[in-house]
Amino acid sequence: MKCVMGFCLVAVVIWCSVSCSVQTSASSPEEIFETVWRTFDERYALFEVKSIDWENLGDEYRSQINATTGEEELFNIITGMLSHLNDNHVTLSAESLGRDFCAGFLGSYFNEIGFSAAMEILQQRPMPDIYFQTTPREVRDSGFLYGLVGDGIGYLHFGGFEDVDKSAEAVDEILEVFGDARAMIVDVRHNSGGDDRVGKAIADRFADMKRLYMVTRDRNGPDHDNFAEPKYWHIEPAERTFTGPVVLLTSRLSLSAAENFALAMKVLPHVTIVGDTTSGCFADNEWHDLPNGWRFSLSKNLFVDADGRCWEGEGVHPDIKVEGNGADGEVDPIVDFALDFLRSDASPPKDGSTSQEGVSG
Repeated sequence: MKCVMGFCLVAVVIWCSVSCSVQTSASSPEEIFETVWRTFDERYALFEVKSIDWENLGDEYRSQINATTGEEELFNIITGMLSHLNDNHVTLSAESLGRDFCAGFLGSYFNEIGFSAAMEILQQRPMPDIYFQTTPREVRDSGFLYGLVGDGIGYLHFGGFEDVDKSAEAVDEILEVFGDARAMIVDVRHNSGGDDRVGKAIADRFADMKRLYMVTRDRNGPDHDNFAEPKYWHIEPAERTFTGPVVLLTSRLSLSAAENFALAMKVLPHVTIVGDTTSGCFADNEWHDLPNGWRFSLSKNLFVDADGRCWEGEGVHPDIKVEGNGADGEVDPIVDFALDFLRSDASPPKDGSTSQEGVSG
């Protein structure tokens, strides 16, 4: 399960949180800073893959604090340190100041257009209804919207990964409706993430065979390279599958579990990813409370793809890049490209050999 920004970013629509209380009564500026620095030092999982010298950063920002440091200044100093992590799952929320911070791509995004405007965009369907041949349908308030978009091409959009059973049933129903479709567009733009098990269940419905797509390891010790045994994530064909040509649409507003879903779909030879690079946050996060009422979150584990590469802070790259997050008026350039691509049958199947069952676990 995933979380990003408790109060500010996406508490309402993105990830459910895991809360861990910091057991301390200290509340001086120095002690608040030390609690944040120490908790990251002991729990954050991505120092090594991001080449972060956490000791030096602590020294640099610690020197700016003394007993008279005010709340606003303390918030700025701590977030200045955390900004080096370039991680959407690293957040700080200060209700007393009415301020919230995100260390990754989303932080600058929300700063640029404002929280309310960003939330409105994230909750909107990215593709205009004009593309549908008939009125689009939603499966029983599941969040899954679908319809035909021309030439035997089905379209599916969902805005989050929230319930394994309900999501699997919804996709099964959609695939039954699309039984005669020759191709599909799966859209995870404007997708706020959620439960990675949901992503696996959906990807299973597009799997041609069992394939490794992701390996995860939890940070479990005091040293930055202390990790538990790996967990291997495979997709494997469900009872009902679609293995015709598929285009997966991604954007910078494809977040967290949507990015791990993209890793799953990327190993399938009949799937082509079109759009922009995803947001760049893959790990699960956990929340910690500070004695002054502030809260912060951090990434607690390491996610890599089938080839062992970590995409944290960067995002999943599309096979064909078409920039943008959605429609401009009644025109959606990414959907237009996907439709032309599927109509032309332009791309041969990709090589998915490295993800086949038995490779890398």
